[in-house]
This record gives sequence, C-alpha cells and structure tokens, in this order.
Amino acid sequence: MLHGTVFVLVFLALFAALELALGLYRRTGVLTMRELGASLVSVGAYLVIRGASFVAVTWALGALWPASEGALAGVSSWLVFPIYVLLDEYGIYWVHRKSHELPWLWRIHKPHHVPRNMNIAVTYRENWSWHVLLPGTWMAPLVVWLGHPGVYIVGLAFRTMIVLAEHSDLRWDLHLQRSRSTRPVMRILERIVSLPDTHHVHHGVGRFGNATKNYGAALICFDWIHGTLMIPHARQEGFGLPEGAPVEPWAEQLFWPFVRSTKEKAARRRPIEPTSPDAEVAGAEAVIYTADGRAVVVR
Repeated sequence: MLHGTVFVLVFLALFAALELALGLYRRTGVLTMRELGASLVSVGAYLVIRGASFVAVTWALGALWPASEGALAGVSSWLVFPIYVLLDEYGIYWVHRKSHELPWLWRIHKPHHVPRNMNIAVTYRENWSWHVLLPGTWMAPLVVWLGHPGVYIVGLAFRTMIVLAEHSDLRWDLHLQRSRSTRPVMRILERIVSLPDTHHVHHGVGRFGNATKNYGAALICFDWIHGTLMIPHARQEGFGLPEGAPVEPWAEQLFWPFVRSTKEKAARRRPIEPTSPDAEVAGAEAVIYTADGRAVVVR
C-alpha cells in the first residue's frame, strides 16, 4: 500500500507542476475552498480509505482464510492483469452509471461534478463513501494477498495516469485527433481508453456536455459496448452542475451523512404544516408529505 500511495502522490505532483506552469490555477474560482480546497481534502480521504481497505482485507483474510495467501502466485501475471483491470473497470462503470440514476447514490457522487474548472484535483473529489463503494478499493488488497503485488502496482500506474490526464484541462488529445499522422491511431484509442475529450463530456455543460455519457474511468470501451459513448472532438463550453442546482457546503459534500448543513437539519426538525385543513388530513384516504414538510390530501 505504501508503494501505491507514493506512486499516486508522485503522479499528482508531476501533473500539478505542469498545470501550474501552464496557468490552469489562475482561472476564476479555482483557488477557493469550493473547488481546489475541497478537492485536496478529498485526496487525503481517498488515501486514508484505500489504506484502511488494505488493512481490513488483509486482516480478514489472515483470520478467516490464512491458507489463501499467495494462492495465485503461480498464475501468470499476463493473465491476472487483464482480468483484474477489466473486472475493476466494469464494476466502476456500473457504479458510476447508477450514481446518475439513483437519487441516494447521486447524493454521494454529486461532489465530483461541482467544480467549474477541470484539473487533476477533481479526480479524487468524492464523498468519502464513494471510495468505499468502488470495487477496486477491495479488489486491490485481494490481488496483493493472492500473490500478485506487481499486478496491483502496474494496474494502479495504468489507471492513475489515465484518470489524472482525463480530468486535466490540458487538451493534448485534440491536437493528436486533428493531425493526419496520428488521427487513425486516436480513432482506435478513443474507443478503448478514456481521454480528456470523452471524460470532459461527462463533466461538461452546454452543447458538448452530457453527464449521462462516458461513465468509464480508465477504460471507455464499456461505454462503447453499452451505447453511452460520446466523442465530440471539441472543447466544452463550461463545466459543473446545471445552472441553479443546489450546492451544499464543501464539508457536507465530502462527509455527508456525518456532516449536514444547518438548513437540512432544520428541515428535518420542522413539524408537518398541512396545506389542507386538519379535518381533511385526518379523514383523507391518502396524504402525501412533501420534502419541505407539507401535507397534501390526495382525493
């Protein structure tokens, strides 16, 4: 786990230095707690949870199934690696897709879509429980326990490079897509791995933005297979949540349900205020209670 943490931090530092040199952090709103500050807190939460998952899985397997340690050490890494990566990515695809369909899961994933500027810090910006839900959090220590730490390290390197690059607003891919010499290769690559062009669609608003497309993390091939792929070959007009969408305080975004805003607590404590007379509510066959605490008689 220590090697994995060092690996992530080194890649973050390299990408951050490049973004800093090219002025990405001088854009309006980036250097605020709403954006960069909360994203950096999320990086710490991600590392803590991944570390805790290694400790928990290793302890559980050691206590319940000690004979399984190194059980797959004799299996070729060339076989274990693609299975590990494909299972991890396919699990991420469905968790991510469902997070845009199920209200409770969207509440957890929503912090990832708050920033209006794309940079590498957005990569790990999630509610703490998001990292717990991802299959890779638990698969990684299992792969190491079964005898393939090298597969874990290479898989982590592969995924880290791609997810950092796809969240950065350094749009190197557009130049390669427009060049005659590299265009044929890019036409294949953009249907296998996730690039800034495809992932920025998912965060984008306006003509070239669509949050119901491109759910893949490191691999985009599952979007191609399931019909959720969108490749615009263009920059987005903007990023973030739709205009007018509510944005919770950063601490609530990252640590809900342990942290709740005063407004949300007040709403939960507010007594029911019926819009219909008390007699109608008492004698009604059905009553709908709205989110703001009103009782509506259904006739």
